[in-house]
Amino acid sequence: MRDLGVIEGREVPGTGVPVQPGEVQGAAPPPESTSTRPPGGGVGSVVARVPGLRTSVTDEVRQALDDIREARRRGPKPNSRPLPAWVGRLAWVLDDAFSVPGTRGRRVGVDGMLTFVPVAGDLAGLGLSIVVVLAGVAAGVSIPTTARMMLNVGLESLVGLVPFGGAVFDMFYKANQRNMRLIERDLADRRSTRRSSSLVLLGAVLTVVVGVLMSLFVVFAGVFLVVAFVSWLVR
Repeated sequence: MRDLGVIEGREVPGTGVPVQPGEVQGAAPPPESTSTRPPGGGVGSVVARVPGLRTSVTDEVRQALDDIREARRRGPKPNSRPLPAWVGRLAWVLDDAFSVPGTRGRRVGVDGMLTFVPVAGDLAGLGLSIVVVLAGVAAGVSIPTTARMMLNVGLESLVGLVPFGGAVFDMFYKANQRNMRLIERDLADRRSTRRSSSLVLLGAVLTVVVGVLMSLFVVFAGVFLVVAFVSWLVR
């Protein structure tokens, strides 16, 4: 047997077992790894090893993209907030409360009657008509439709400055009933109503611009004719 020489160390008291140099008495062995991470990668490797998981994830992503494309194709969804019933009754009272004899069923409302009261009646009718507009805004109508409703109210109020003419105009125009139909159409089909309202507003703006230009032309033409006539008289 080969002689290994003297093994250095010291004896642990009470055990008779020598402790090798570098060892610490009472030291615990290193803990074993308890990691549950699968070897060889992360989520991608898990997806690759689980049967059917990759197909399921792909189908979910494809379905989400199809839903997004379908939503864009349909456009904005109709507003679901209901319009209170009292708004329709108020519009009816303002425009259709009374039957006009001898007119084959023509009706006129409180709004037309108020035009016979100077200033105060016009302001009261304007305020009640704006209540209908505000109810539509609270229900969620679009901005072009709101502007169109205000145009209807403004036109009727402007004509209402003429006492008898305001009542006659209200009997045919019925701004509040028009606004009720606009609110209902906007809540049911916002895209088409917004488009038609935008066209009406554009036409109104063009009409105002053309009217202003024609007025300026008439004024300048009148001034030119007056100057020319005075110059002819001075000669």
